[in-house]
Amino acid sequence: MWQLTRLVLLFGVFVFSVEGQFRLGGPKGQYKRGKSGEEVVQDNLEVLCQGQPGSEYFRLTTDGDCREVVRCDKAAVGLRLASVKCPSGLGFDLERQTCDWKANVDNCDRLSKPRLVKPNFDTVEPVCPDGQLQCGNGECISQSLFCDKKPDCADGSDENACSVETDPNKADPCDPSQCLLPDCFCSADGTTAPGVEGGKLEISNLPMMITFTFNGAVNDENVRVYDKLFHGERLNPNGCTAKATYFVSHKYSNYSAVQELHRKGHEIGVFSITNDEDPNYWTDGSYDNWLAEMAGDRLIIERFANITDGTVVGVRAPYLRIGGNEQFNMM
Repeated sequence: MWQLTRLVLLFGVFVFSVEGQFRLGGPKGQYKRGKSGEEVVQDNLEVLCQGQPGSEYFRLTTDGDCREVVRCDKAAVGLRLASVKCPSGLGFDLERQTCDWKANVDNCDRLSKPRLVKPNFDTVEPVCPDGQLQCGNGECISQSLFCDKKPDCADGSDENACSVETDPNKADPCDPSQCLLPDCFCSADGTTAPGVEGGKLEISNLPMMITFTFNGAVNDENVRVYDKLFHGERLNPNGCTAKATYFVSHKYSNYSAVQELHRKGHEIGVFSITNDEDPNYWTDGSYDNWLAEMAGDRLIIERFANITDGTVVGVRAPYLRIGGNEQFNMM
């Protein structure tokens, strides 16, 4: 028996916290529920949650229908497990951390997301010669080889810490002493502007620019909304009518409507052909994938919406995903 402490219905997924007994001894060292379930074997629970991110769900066993997962919850009353059970017919995808149709989940045979080996950037003393960094396995390689889309460490750890915050080859922060007007200006926190520090301007009196952008298909379902938003009586302070940018995807788009938006002076960009629902498709996409999706979408828009002035140049990726160097090389 499990003692239920909370039950919430959220977005079609049953979420509840559980307290129960766990023990070792299952196949391949898996943790399994104790027979009594009345108390938590605290030592085993701490071992189970050691090194486990508090926001990440994992399985206690690969037996069953792939619907149940738990996460380690450090609540005020102490360490416990919060459990999620997907609705019938769905399975929990460990990679995406969400419920999906069972046929779309290919990791039901795994207990948790794979742990990627990280490089050793934070060391008390330098462990590598100048210009080199340490891989997760202890070897040293050139810093320039990190995050270049090719594994150079034997354990591949040089490609496992490449976020905006962790990439060792990321651009240096803007230096206000070097970034000078009229060629350059930077604000680290976005609260300063030219003239403000000298007392010539006040933040409250700075001009404000508001941009309207939309993405996805353009068709009869949303064109009527756009017509209500942008009409001849809605003007900017300079007397010009307000405009928007539309990042158009191919599927379900009415290209006559796209042509009309362009005729009215709105900006048209691309949003991909397939609008693929897998975020990793965009994050891990190759140069060829990005080129086919975005350049292909531009060709379709130019042909079927008859936009021949070369103004279809803006790009927005589905889910606002960033494809790194492959995406920028494509652009």
